[in-house]
Amino acid sequence: MQEQALKGVRILDFTHVYQGPVCTQLLADFGADVIKVERPGMGDWSRQWGPFVGDVSLPFAGLNRNKRSLALNLKDDRGLQIMHKLVTQSDVLVHNFRPGAMEKLGLGYDDASRLNPRLVYATSSGWGDAGPYVDRRRGGHDMMARATSGLFDGVDDRGMPAPAGISADYVAGLLLGQAILIALLARERTGDGQCVTTDLLSAGFHANTWNGTQQLNPDRIDAEGHIGAAEKALRRVYRTADDFIELSPTFSPTGFQDLAEAMGLESLPTDPRFSTNEAMLENRVALNELIADRFAEQTTSAWMVQLEQQGILCAEIKTFEQAAEDEQVQANGMVIDLEHPTAGTLKVQGNPIRMSSTPSGVHRMPPDLGADGWEILQELGYSLDEIETFAAEKVFEAS
Repeated sequence: MQEQALKGVRILDFTHVYQGPVCTQLLADFGADVIKVERPGMGDWSRQWGPFVGDVSLPFAGLNRNKRSLALNLKDDRGLQIMHKLVTQSDVLVHNFRPGAMEKLGLGYDDASRLNPRLVYATSSGWGDAGPYVDRRRGGHDMMARATSGLFDGVDDRGMPAPAGISADYVAGLLLGQAILIALLARERTGDGQCVTTDLLSAGFHANTWNGTQQLNPDRIDAEGHIGAAEKALRRVYRTADDFIELSPTFSPTGFQDLAEAMGLESLPTDPRFSTNEAMLENRVALNELIADRFAEQTTSAWMVQLEQQGILCAEIKTFEQAAEDEQVQANGMVIDLEHPTAGTLKVQGNPIRMSSTPSGVHRMPPDLGADGWEILQELGYSLDEIETFAAEKVFEAS
């Protein structure tokens, strides 16, 4: 078996639900020893959320493979002492609690870094580290962040604002994982850890970087490029004879002409209504009506063959279930089987990062609550008698 990229990196994972667990699972897939620190009796909130296969929560199973679970009572001084010992022997501590929650436990950045100056302390919150929302102790949520960051940019079938498809939780999780790796790399040079943070609002706002730069500078735009005009004028989705098709921007000065020719609408680029950038934008409704009428004449599969042969960027619009069966999704290894000891075979998403020498892998099933407490405490040097006492007196929960 090839050695994994993050072997030897220990991560204390206090995260729950989505944004934190997606970060730590990606790191665990590459060999980091992720110890999931959970509340006795309940654990990660997502353990309680269905749907279920037997007693296994599918959302939890999808985000927590390759981790170990320690259900530790941090209200007990002995539980805190165990955690302090873990902090001294870890590389990363990561949480996505509201600001101030870890400080109340004596596990804020200042406290943790005194215990271990090399510790990378990573957090992701709803709104940020400081500012009016933080001062109000405002609760955070993915949809709130999307709404506030400008990612409610679609329209639903009732004409109401609709959220963009990507979750701010997912984006924040990816950014937090990147921040941890950057900090670990910096530590190799400086010898010191540091605090790294991100938040749902900032992640959602940054996700709109492509159009956002234009929207931040509306009064500075002197002219629309030909590519930009076509991109703004054309809809992204059209109904075909049997389904829908997505039409991507073609980053070429002749993109509109190429599309018109591929669709058998060769006269469109010379039509005075569409022959210039300004005319195309002014008459976008008429343009889209013509293109929509043409798309409705054939099935999606027929259009895919016809347009792809002419180099037009387009795609069949699929549900998630259809995407899971897509031949390229399968070729990328994005659907894998987990052989869970109680739930049986579960299909979950694979890791989207591929590395030639140190690949990701699955070496642990999503853990039962507290499943690894004995093992972890033995690694910390506690005797079996001490661990038995801790278990009997509810310092930690052993499954």
